[in-house]
Amino acid sequence: MKPFILAVTGGSASGKTRLAQSLAHAFAQQGCYVIPEDDYYIDAGNMPGFDAATFNFDEPAAKDHGLLTAHLQTLQSGQPVNAPQYDFGTHCRCIDTVTRKPAPVLIVEGLHLLATPELAKVFDLTVFVDASDEIRFERRLARDVAERDRTPESVRLQYQTLVRPMHDKHVEPQRHRANIVIENMGEPDFDRMGAGIEARIQDKVFMGEPA
Repeated sequence: MKPFILAVTGGSASGKTRLAQSLAHAFAQQGCYVIPEDDYYIDAGNMPGFDAATFNFDEPAAKDHGLLTAHLQTLQSGQPVNAPQYDFGTHCRCIDTVTRKPAPVLIVEGLHLLATPELAKVFDLTVFVDASDEIRFERRLARDVAERDRTPESVRLQYQTLVRPMHDKHVEPQRHRANIVIENMGEPDFDRMGAGIEARIQDKVFMGEPA
């Protein structure tokens, strides 16, 4: 069976990762899993003159979309791939890779999945998770202070100078390219949000087989 590949994209802290995980859980018995676009960051830490403080991680050029496209096409052909793993501490790819095998449903989640035409063509269904700028900032602020040992001031500065401009330039235009747009403005109910997507996958892939 040729894998059905779903893209879940949207802005930072929009809820795309949790939606992707919820969908993968719904089809876990069929071997569905999530492929993070973040695994495909370029090997920036080994670039001459690299400076993490000034490097723009929020533009599509920071991702190796050529490799991600090739790997998804290989999975579509029924063959496994050795996918990269990324170390966010060193901003380098790890020496070890992870073997990813074909599955009936593969879910790819990330910021820029529809920003590169060649990559966008690989997906069978595309979803954009939408949330307002204010909500995304508040969620990111809470997350980065609690989980990433950041100060509120540093989070705010990064958001205003880099995250928001890159969202407007590269992420928001993807909204109009997606097959489905899901609004996630309040307290999210990912089971409810993903119900329609699950039904479409069920119909296209499993034709009535219980998820």
